[in-house]
Amino acid sequence: MVERSHTHRRPVILGLAGAAALGAATAATKLAATLSDEDPSGAPRLELSSDSSVGELTVRLGDDLLPATAAGTWRSRELGTSTHSMVGFTWTGRRDPKVHLRSRVRGTWTPWRPAPLLHDEPDAGAAERSATRGTHLLWIGRSDGIDIRVDGHRPDDLSLVLLHPRRLRGDATVHPDVRSATTGPRGRRARARRRAVTKPAMLTRRKWGADESWRSSRPRYNSTLQQVHVHHSASGNDYSEADVPALLRGFYRYHTKSLGWSDIGYNFLVDKWGRIWVGRAGGPQKLVRGAHTLGFNATSTGICVIGNYDAAAPTPEIISAVASIAAWKITPFGLDPLGVASVTSEGSDKFRARRTVTLPVIDGHRDTNDTACPGSQLYAQLPAIREATRQIIAAGTAPPPPIAEVTPSVIGGSTALGQTLTVTPATFTPADAAVAVAWLRNGAAIPGATGTAYTTTADDVGATIGVQVTATRAGYTAATSTAAATAAVTTATRIVVKTKRLRRKAAVGVKVRASGTSARPSGTVTVKLRRQTATLTLNAKGNAVARFAVVKAGWARATITYSGGPGFDASSGRARVAVLRRKRGKRGKHGKGGKGGKGGKGGKRS
Repeated sequence: MVERSHTHRRPVILGLAGAAALGAATAATKLAATLSDEDPSGAPRLELSSDSSVGELTVRLGDDLLPATAAGTWRSRELGTSTHSMVGFTWTGRRDPKVHLRSRVRGTWTPWRPAPLLHDEPDAGAAERSATRGTHLLWIGRSDGIDIRVDGHRPDDLSLVLLHPRRLRGDATVHPDVRSATTGPRGRRARARRRAVTKPAMLTRRKWGADESWRSSRPRYNSTLQQVHVHHSASGNDYSEADVPALLRGFYRYHTKSLGWSDIGYNFLVDKWGRIWVGRAGGPQKLVRGAHTLGFNATSTGICVIGNYDAAAPTPEIISAVASIAAWKITPFGLDPLGVASVTSEGSDKFRARRTVTLPVIDGHRDTNDTACPGSQLYAQLPAIREATRQIIAAGTAPPPPIAEVTPSVIGGSTALGQTLTVTPATFTPADAAVAVAWLRNGAAIPGATGTAYTTTADDVGATIGVQVTATRAGYTAATSTAAATAAVTTATRIVVKTKRLRRKAAVGVKVRASGTSARPSGTVTVKLRRQTATLTLNAKGNAVARFAVVKAGWARATITYSGGPGFDASSGRARVAVLRRKRGKRGKHGKGGKGGKGGKGGKRS
């Protein structure tokens, strides 16, 4: 329904017809929009609500917003929005659409990207099971526009979900609780504990700002553990350290309010710095039943790595964190991280209900469902995760959480002799880690050079200057960040020339000397004298002599060019060279031609 006013701007309310068909997660949601007379496209502006820590808008994509543009293709206009940072799509029914989108970020439209289908779901028959299906929730960053394309099939109740989890005070400074605990997962059928594995450091739900009122029921618990399922969120990789709590609040809101689940689906989440976050409520040490792996939630725990690991490779910190969780969870049940388990499916799109299948104890989501999750590059690292888990179990303790590098160290300044280099040290998480700086010469520490500035000396000529920044904090594994100057340290050179006066020949002696150091330059010099050129290699003393034959008498100008060498700048010079005339021979006593000349004895012209 469109209500027109007589003002310059016309407010428009687009109602969601048949909102009840979307279920409780999206019922009664409305789209607030405005149309400007100056807007030739007439496209509405989508306004998110602002009544919680997560701004939200859910709107039905019918013919008004997503009209057909060809057979089997629907395309929206470029829709302006209030600020949002996460995008998802929901519908009901088993026929899935192929959705692509692009976003307007800082005035520029991004390339098209797919919205992957979400296969992380509660099991059939679970109380939190919903008829609503959806895509993964994508992280866009601050955006104010969206353009949508759907191919193949557009469900009647296809809806766009825009979220903007606002950054809260403290999001940028959270760090894990590093108090160790040997309490393992509990279950009625837990086997006798073997050697205990310490609980890895993790961040609680309170630390990422979970609003417990969003949960719709109490946690459910499994009776045993057979598997660890590894996922990725497929949401995007360009998030910052301070964005992670907001990302989790967005996932939580989408899972509970848009998809209708009782809680966030994953038991644990790991960010790209290797920080472990508690997901689903109920106690991380317990066997909380998640909604992460359709058909296989009843005997497993789910770990989601935040990001798209088709597009990026997991960091060593990620591998260590996932292995730490896996070791802590499976040890009480005597499971072999390199082994397999016989698991009964509760019904997935890959294995029918009540079918018993043999799967790895630590597997990827694609092993149980028809999905690309956890991304090809993370899936390829599952053997490394299994081996790291085995090593943790053998040692009896999970490694301390890593200090992770957030931004790299950067060196600035000139590498000329006597000039000053400066370093902007790396930043780390946790942010309160102590940072120490050490300057390096060809990889070795320079005694006493521990400040953020360093002035090069004669000892540095020809060497590469670098810096190592080390971060330490109690209860964490130290981290280092290294950087190197873009070029070796160099010094200026000068050319000293000595010439020798010869008849119809020339000799040019060249000495190349360096400023500020007694070291002798190496490399080549090129001497040009009229039309002749000589290129010579400097000897160990930095000297060379160029010799030229058959040179016209008189003054000539020589041009000398030094090519430069390791640690030594190129240089050039000039010199005047005197070439004497050829000395005349003596006349013969028998006349002009001498003894063999004209009229001489037996004289015959040749």
